[in-house]
Amino acid sequence: MLRATICLLLTAPLAAQVDYDILYLRAPRKGDAENTVWPEVFHPARMEAGMDLMLRRADGSEEVLIDAGNGAVLDHVLSFDAKTVYYAFFPDLSSNQLNTQRKRLPRQGADLYKMDLATREITRLTFGEWTPNQAAGNWATNPLGDGDGTNYLGYGILNLSPCPLPDGRIMFTTNRNGFLPNKSYTQTCMQLYVMDDDGHNVEQVGHLNLGSALHPTVLMDGRVMFSSYEAQGLRDQRIWGLWSIWPDGRNWEPLKSAMTAPQVFHFQTQLSDGRIAVIDYYNLNNNGFGTLLAFPANPGVVPAFGSPDASDPSNPPILSGRHGNGNPYIKRYPFSPAGLETLTPFTHSRDSAAGLEDLENPDSMRVGKVTHPSAAPDGVLLVWTPGPANDLNRPTRVPYYDGGLYLLPNNETADSHLDLVQIKNDPNYNEMWPKPVVPYRAIYGIDKPARKPWLPNEGGEYEELPAGTPFGIVGTAGFYNRNTTPGRGDARFNGLDPFNTSQNGASPNWTSQGADAGLYTNADIWAVRILSMEPTSHRSYGPDGGCCGGQYNFTNHANERLRILGEIPLRKEDGQGNPLLDGDGNPDTSFLAKIPADVPYTFQTLDRNRMVLNMSQTWHQSRPGEARVDCGGCHAHAEQPTDFNLTAAAQPTYNVIDLVQQTPVLTKTAAGEPALTTHQTGAVDVEYYRDIKPILMRSCAPCHTGDGAPASLVLDDETIVDRQENTYNRLARDSGATYGIPPVITNGTWRQTNASRYIRKFQSRRSLLVWKIFGERLDGWTNEDHPTESVPGNAATLPEGAHPNHADLDFTGTIMPPPNARHPITNEPIPALSEDEKMMFATWIDLGCPANAPPGTEGNRTNLGWFLDDLRPTLTVSQPRAGAQFEPLTQIRFGAFDYYSGLADGGFTVTADFAVNGIPAGTDLADQFVQSGDHIWTLRLQQPLLELASGNLTVTARDQAGNITTVKRRFQVTSSWVNLFPLELWRRDPLTDNRYDQNNNGAIEVLDLVAFGNDQRR
Repeated sequence: MLRATICLLLTAPLAAQVDYDILYLRAPRKGDAENTVWPEVFHPARMEAGMDLMLRRADGSEEVLIDAGNGAVLDHVLSFDAKTVYYAFFPDLSSNQLNTQRKRLPRQGADLYKMDLATREITRLTFGEWTPNQAAGNWATNPLGDGDGTNYLGYGILNLSPCPLPDGRIMFTTNRNGFLPNKSYTQTCMQLYVMDDDGHNVEQVGHLNLGSALHPTVLMDGRVMFSSYEAQGLRDQRIWGLWSIWPDGRNWEPLKSAMTAPQVFHFQTQLSDGRIAVIDYYNLNNNGFGTLLAFPANPGVVPAFGSPDASDPSNPPILSGRHGNGNPYIKRYPFSPAGLETLTPFTHSRDSAAGLEDLENPDSMRVGKVTHPSAAPDGVLLVWTPGPANDLNRPTRVPYYDGGLYLLPNNETADSHLDLVQIKNDPNYNEMWPKPVVPYRAIYGIDKPARKPWLPNEGGEYEELPAGTPFGIVGTAGFYNRNTTPGRGDARFNGLDPFNTSQNGASPNWTSQGADAGLYTNADIWAVRILSMEPTSHRSYGPDGGCCGGQYNFTNHANERLRILGEIPLRKEDGQGNPLLDGDGNPDTSFLAKIPADVPYTFQTLDRNRMVLNMSQTWHQSRPGEARVDCGGCHAHAEQPTDFNLTAAAQPTYNVIDLVQQTPVLTKTAAGEPALTTHQTGAVDVEYYRDIKPILMRSCAPCHTGDGAPASLVLDDETIVDRQENTYNRLARDSGATYGIPPVITNGTWRQTNASRYIRKFQSRRSLLVWKIFGERLDGWTNEDHPTESVPGNAATLPEGAHPNHADLDFTGTIMPPPNARHPITNEPIPALSEDEKMMFATWIDLGCPANAPPGTEGNRTNLGWFLDDLRPTLTVSQPRAGAQFEPLTQIRFGAFDYYSGLADGGFTVTADFAVNGIPAGTDLADQFVQSGDHIWTLRLQQPLLELASGNLTVTARDQAGNITTVKRRFQVTSSWVNLFPLELWRRDPLTDNRYDQNNNGAIEVLDLVAFGNDQRR
């Protein structure tokens, strides 16, 4: 398929033409001495103005399909028949149209379009829709503001990354909800949505995308892979993993986890041989260039991933360029997907220049890096640039990027850049994003990917999930089978992270891989806590907002609201008091819980003191009616899964724990044994000013006050510093060791995950404050296990020969407040903490030390802080379904629920553009519905609707905070799919509408009708 010409320069790849057309993007280049901007994970909406969509024909001739002017085309993708191209268009990227106060985001945003390649007809699919959470601000009518003191973004809505799906829908990413990412190393929070090919039936499917999601790409088996910003909890802000999800938002799972900081897996494709190929690159500094990895999409082995220990043989050695001395640079990835290999071993993903072609000649060309892979019939198209391909002077940054179009023939490994076949590289431009203009079958041997079923929600599997439910079920086989350790760490701390060390990268625990809170055994596991996770609306401008973190109006170590949906004891006994065992022979720790659908959540494993043993630091979701019980353990990617069917939770007698009507939490009996209490609320919060400060003032501050405070710990300092009272700062925000006793390490700060001397983030078991409250050391170690200075804060008093990096803190003294303690002024007894109060302190730390804006803060910030309901109601319309349905419509049914503030009384509206039971079109039908189940409402039609060419139904649900969810449903009712086929096109010559030409032969025939019918019946 190649037509090659001999290249005289030995350092340049072979030049050739391919026998198919290519769509690509052409961006201005500024020469070797000036850098250009390419969109990548740090700034997905930044690029050079004037990025045109180009058609390169097989004969080498070219056509500008879209002249971008001062704008840019991005994310173009072809339909499965290669007759339509979908793309995003930025109308204006002029310098005065970029908001320099908000990461240079474009004021005019970007929208999605499609072009018929035969007629060049363009259809606009999105229109800058902005859908902020109403309770989170006094919003303007558009994201650029109205000039009237309202809240607004100051930048446009981005609709990006269109991805055609086999059922005719389009998946895409958008920031239309106006959320902030929880960490700052990306521009805005992009979330997964789906819509019809004409822009109707828009539905959010990525409720778990609270960081960001980029570039959904459909796989042959119908799953969609996407790059996910995995910066949840304490994880590094530079981590992006590769995930998959079903088009309806169910069954998300990792494909290539990012477990090293920094690490990005982005720009992905599926090769013609079925393997997934993805670029591994360093964010920000490489313009998205790195090395190309590949692995099977369905490896067919269990476990499908390697060990959490990168050095384990299950994680293959990957050649990633060479050291300066010529020795191979070997990289191992923890949790490597089975079959992982590199296709470009000549280069690397690090934030330094690509290696020299001739290691003996420092003036030789550098081998460059690659990006933007795209499957082709004869291999993989990609972009290669010679030179350093790095923005940093390590050791050089010039010549700057000169991206060109290349082919890696037959998907085979390129041991050298000379193995790449050049298709086009004009030094005046950067060519990027090559896409072969061929039908899907020409690459994969099938007409389109498999079609996954769309969110049934018709009941049947669990009685707790009847048809139309707004709830889901989540569970697992157990917690003994897990991969929660960091994979590597300090042997002195049993392979975990040291207490406090000057050494960088001592352990990835909590920051990139693993989340174990101290030393424990399986016997310590007692319960699971399920946390809801809320987004943060970006009140970028206007009242109670602003840049640089002020818009949060709360403080939390994860930069996101975490609320308790429930805590579930895991231990089970038979009638004789013996522990029940799972299929692995371990004590059964399985569970099932009913939870709100479309509410992001995560898990924490708890001990008997209600303290976190480990935490899942990623976002999860359940769609309405979805039951997800296939985890096989706790983050057990590298383990043989425990069989859920052999656990107690899988048995018909198991009572599914209801976490939608109530919130169970752990407590203790008078004898100190774990017990359970239930709150009749949707979620439980623990917050500093409401819950923690009153106890500190009552039982701690009487002594811990002024210059003579014990341990120099002042607990009644209400001075506001950096938006919080100083007592909070001393306990939860003192990594710089500004207050009290200093650390002993040489740089004089509290490092690793220490928030201060007294609190370790999300780890109450390792926090001195909790030890003093409980009156004992609780992290699994003893005082004798590690050295500690005899004079607190004085490294010179460490035991002889002890290194400060190996030290920790000891538990000394008594419980606080001490028994029989009295107020130093009034001599009144100082109340001791109850067991529930002690556990509340631990929970507060394990939730990231939440603190609202302090009382008295100007404006409305306290009401827009931690207790703000920043998540709109769950709303699912299960009848009618979107699109064509071939059964008579007998009812309209929806489910709605709001887990936090609750649904508002009379908070529904339902309108249709057709008459319903004699009620005229456009009338609000809400009062015609009756509650037919748990948060399910139904309107039965007096006469079944047999035929409806086009119907539009709009349902809204409002919560008590004022947030509104809207579902706009377009549908058809027909007795036969034949009625949907345009028979008037039969044998028409010339063919005027090729959408129904299923076999691409230029005519509408019987075979097209049959193929259309088969597709509709699915």
